[in-house]
Amino acid sequence: MLVLRCSSKEKSMDKLLKMAQKVPYALLFLKPAAAKTKAELEFAFFLARGTIKSRKSISAKLANEAMLFLSGETNFSSAVRKIGAKKTSDFVLVAERDLKLAKLKKALNLKKAKAHKLSAWGKKRKNYSQGELAIEKMAISRIKK
Repeated sequence: MLVLRCSSKEKSMDKLLKMAQKVPYALLFLKPAAAKTKAELEFAFFLARGTIKSRKSISAKLANEAMLFLSGETNFSSAVRKIGAKKTSDFVLVAERDLKLAKLKKALNLKKAKAHKLSAWGKKRKNYSQGELAIEKMAISRIKK
């Protein structure tokens, strides 16, 4: 998994997202505050792969499904409003797999792309870490009443 803090030369997120479709792996474009722990990002992709494989996904695209899990939403528009990147001048790019940075910079016309350090599990909250709580929330987000 590759997590980068980026800025792009592109003016709109729509154009940047269209350019990202040419990259062969799933990419998430998040608000900088949305990415808290590495564990929750990895688990979002894990759950997304599982639901797509079992044909119980809301979206057919891995990145969209991962964003739904990460946000805790079942509506993609709500998920984007909640955690999606709004401006091309500052966002976090999460790639499902490690990609060559030079190719990614060229494909997305990135001005700046630096590794975004995330802790594995995050801060402790009483007996649990931030990552553990986020993973639990994602795991139960699709349970129907």
